[in-house]
Amino acid sequence: MKTMMKKLLAGAAVAASLFSLSAPASATLTNWYLDTDGAGGNAPVLVHDYLDLTGTAYVHNTFVGTNFTFNEVGSFLNLSADGSTLLNPALTAKFIGSGSGSVGGPLSFNPGGSLNVFSGATNIGTFTLQAGSAVLLANSVLPNGTISFIFKATSLATGYFFDSAMNDLASIANSPTGLLLGFATTNVILGNTPNVNANLVTDYNTAFGTNFGTVAANSTTDLNLSNNGQFRLAVPEPSMLSLFGLALLGLGFMTRRKMKS
Repeated sequence: MKTMMKKLLAGAAVAASLFSLSAPASATLTNWYLDTDGAGGNAPVLVHDYLDLTGTAYVHNTFVGTNFTFNEVGSFLNLSADGSTLLNPALTAKFIGSGSGSVGGPLSFNPGGSLNVFSGATNIGTFTLQAGSAVLLANSVLPNGTISFIFKATSLATGYFFDSAMNDLASIANSPTGLLLGFATTNVILGNTPNVNANLVTDYNTAFGTNFGTVAANSTTDLNLSNNGQFRLAVPEPSMLSLFGLALLGLGFMTRRKMKS
């Protein structure tokens, strides 16, 4: 049984690494369309590759020795596609997540976090976090390089997201058997502010049931972060579905084993 478990975990780890490496390069959608005002009068925008992300985040860390758990809320603005084409209107997004890490070591996000995308006050897309990871700077809780996320779309409003043939992607995301993925990569910089953004603290209190007031950004337990990056969509080919499932199965086993240790 132990041998079987080791083989399964090893296979899942390989699958996860292969999927994460191959998806951004070969499996993500290209030349898709985004109509940010839905039924309004603006024409859909052609997205050759990705949407641009900028935003801020608040992270609260809880330490046990050099290990820690964290909760995070983030607020993002999507102004353009492919670094040049402006969106009209722009989109906003809210992220809620949690996870664990070790000082100067790896950081991982728990499956189940959320990303909600808005056009004005209308929620046009809800994504659930499947996996997220980063590597931290030596002796630090700050990322070294990019943070990577894999999301699964759980609902899309009709009339906003289309593939290259102008088929509404909501039909895939809202189908019980459909699978639409979102890939986000962000670069993180520590904000040079004395306090965490008050709006983010309000979002944090709502998400995690706390009652924080003014929060000092101390670079250790409470981080005020600036983010920029890209967001891509993918509709996996049938040959990729089993690979993705195996990767998530491996992540589940590893998460449970880590919690028990």
